[in-house]
Amino acid sequence: MNLNFYNITTNLTKFNSQGIKAVLSTFLLLALISCSSLFAQIAPSAPTNVTATPSAVCSGSSTNLKAISAGNQIRWYVDATGGSFIGVSNSGANLSVSPTESKTYYAESYNSTSGLSSPTRTAIAVSVNIPPQITSVPANVSQNNQAGRCGATVFYPEVTVTGIPYPSVIYSNPSGSDFEIGTTTVLTTAVNTCGSSSLSFDVTVNDNESPTIITPPSINITAPAGASSLSNVDLGSPTVTDNCGSVSISNNAPSVFYGGTTIVTWIASDNHGHSASATQSVIVTLSNTAPTFSVSPTSSVGNTMATGSTTTLSISWNDENGGGPYTVEFDWNDGSAHTIVSGISSHNATASHTYTASGVYEPTVKVTDGGGLYATTSLQYLAVYVTGNQFATGGGFFYPPAGSLTSNPSLTGKVNFGSNCKPKNTGGFQGEMELNFQAANLKFKTSAPTDWEYLAISGCYLAIFRGSGTINGAGNYGILVSQTDKDRVPSVANRMRVKIWDKSTGNVIFDTQQGASDNEAPTLTISNGSIQVHVLNGCTARLDENGIPMEGLEASVYPNPVNSNMIIDVQSSSDEIVHAEVYDMLGKLIYKVPEITPNSTLTVQCDFPVGVYFLRITQGENSQMMKFAKE
Repeated sequence: MNLNFYNITTNLTKFNSQGIKAVLSTFLLLALISCSSLFAQIAPSAPTNVTATPSAVCSGSSTNLKAISAGNQIRWYVDATGGSFIGVSNSGANLSVSPTESKTYYAESYNSTSGLSSPTRTAIAVSVNIPPQITSVPANVSQNNQAGRCGATVFYPEVTVTGIPYPSVIYSNPSGSDFEIGTTTVLTTAVNTCGSSSLSFDVTVNDNESPTIITPPSINITAPAGASSLSNVDLGSPTVTDNCGSVSISNNAPSVFYGGTTIVTWIASDNHGHSASATQSVIVTLSNTAPTFSVSPTSSVGNTMATGSTTTLSISWNDENGGGPYTVEFDWNDGSAHTIVSGISSHNATASHTYTASGVYEPTVKVTDGGGLYATTSLQYLAVYVTGNQFATGGGFFYPPAGSLTSNPSLTGKVNFGSNCKPKNTGGFQGEMELNFQAANLKFKTSAPTDWEYLAISGCYLAIFRGSGTINGAGNYGILVSQTDKDRVPSVANRMRVKIWDKSTGNVIFDTQQGASDNEAPTLTISNGSIQVHVLNGCTARLDENGIPMEGLEASVYPNPVNSNMIIDVQSSSDEIVHAEVYDMLGKLIYKVPEITPNSTLTVQCDFPVGVYFLRITQGENSQMMKFAKE
């Protein structure tokens, strides 16, 4: 009700006093009645029993809000004061809301008759839960099995999850579980009241353990008489273990075992690619005997032959009947391929060979019978001598090692020697050898004129020759001489060997390499003197210290500048004498150097004035010019 007292007062002048009094009385009465009604109404109290069912919901779900305020409506707000109501419900009735986040709702009592609301609001909180989510899982795990197990205990980190309420995590195979060999997929599931989420990762356990195998014991078995082999040999069974999986077993045993020892390899392989092996010996003893030789091999040309010629070796042996078939292997001892003759039923064999290089060889023959037994023998020695104008010379002295003199092994001292051996025009070889071991009163001299049995030159630097002579003018003694020429190969030095024996008894009298075979290179370096091995054009190239053939002429002069003397060093692949001359700056010949032997040095006294000079070295068609200064 609106009372406009201002208007009543204003209009009082329009009425007479009596009329005014009547109207005023009427209005005052009405006002008193209205005011009495207004002052009698009171604002409702805040709602009670305010609830949210349920009080926690998942995002997108609904909850029922309810409050009690008898005789009043319930207005719902999301603000404690002010704001607009979001819905209205009757007292005790539900209002359905769907919050998207946790929030607090406020209930207010409202009297529709009086239009009055409760001065305060009652709050009720509603939580909004979040479905679980796995944000990360462990990386795939790979590890080896534990020793002796077909698997392993595997540990891995926990998964990372989010969600409200905080989810619980379920693992199909928890960390610390036992995992078998191979790959296992681990499923992880996060669960809360709003649902679940799953992710997975792989755990791989590798079999890193090989099986073990113990072979059956070795077998030692004797073949029946006359048999050269055995078949159907029972090898037994190996003992095999593995940490897991199946294991296959194999071996390389032959179907037939021949005489001697055969090594059988057993292999155990598991289904994860690992294997182990062990061996078993199968020893077959044949009842037959090995071949024996009644005589050494014989050469169709005897014990000496010319380079480039051919010899045929013949060999015979003894063995029991039925001992074949035989295989005969000829090793010619010259680095060439062996000659092998097989399928022989008799007890003899032959083979031919051409020796292309001079040397002293010891061809060997090996005879193997049908049972695998064999015997070897050799021809000592086959000398392949040089042809043409090759020859060897030597002279000087040496000190033999202790043991060289058979009759007095501890005696040593200076031994002088001189030797030469060269082909004769009519065939064969000639020359002489003198040796004087004064401390032993031993003077050896070849018979005059001497016919050497052979001269063999090997590797362009080693000469071996053999002949006969006397000791102190009496007896019949054989002599073997080996010599190396350092000018051919500087690394071998000038070395020699001398062996003297009594030809009637075969007893060795003197040998600087006691026990060595006749074709071994000498090891004793002479103390003074020279040894020269002169070879054909096909072997004229000298070798440097690395065994590489020298080419042409190489010369040097030192010191440079020179003072009173200079040294000329000449190295050449040729044996031709070297000439040298000194010229001044104007090209005038001022000094002619004496002849120089190749591969040697010459000291020259420098009597010419101080200045710059040229040294010209000439050997045949080769020449070299060098500049030097005289101080």
